[in-house]
This record gives sequence, C-alpha cells and structure tokens, in this order.
Amino acid sequence: MLSRLKRLEGEVAAATGADRHLDADIHETVYGARHEEVPPYTASVDACLLLIHDRLPAWHWHIGYGPRGLFPYAVLTHDPADEDAKSEMMAPTVPLALLGAFIKALRSEGKRS
Repeated sequence: MLSRLKRLEGEVAAATGADRHLDADIHETVYGARHEEVPPYTASVDACLLLIHDRLPAWHWHIGYGPRGLFPYAVLTHDPADEDAKSEMMAPTVPLALLGAFIKALRSEGKRS
C-alpha cells in the first residue's frame, strides 16, 4: 500500500482542482475497493474531513494560508504530539491541501506499523 500511497501523493501534488478520476483512485487506495458513488474528495472540504476522521481518528487538522497568503495549506498532527507524526501540504485548493497532508500521514502511519 505504501507504493500506491506514494504514487497517489504525487498525483495529488500535481492536481490543480477537482478531479473525479483522482477521487476514485483515492477511494480505492484508502478503502480497497472501487465504488460507483465516490465522495468528491478533490472538490469538498467536508468529504476530506470525513475521510481524515474515518481513517486517522487520532489526528488533528489545521488549515491556513501560506506566507504569501496565496495558497492554502493543511497540517495534520497526531495526538499525542509526536515529531514524526506531522504532515503538511500546500496546494491550489483547500481540499487538495487536506488530501496531500492526509496521504503523507497515511504513509507515515504505514512506516511506523
């Protein structure tokens, strides 16, 4: 799964907006099956937050804007705080920033197990 997450991380980093094919890839990678009705992860903050809370319940999220105020960023941190359990991503949209941080966090969880 780590290799799929690494590939997916690159796809999310390259994305510029909503992408239904990427939504399907995310859902299949995270849940292990393709479904006809996949949440619009790349277009919806709510869908991303539900995904984060479902798969990483001990992680907390924060959303803001980068130093220039142009692009949103997301930070996920594990509770209790752990230096190795922090994941950050800046992207063109809030959902993509959340997804990028989420995928990095999933990869770090996989490396620690």
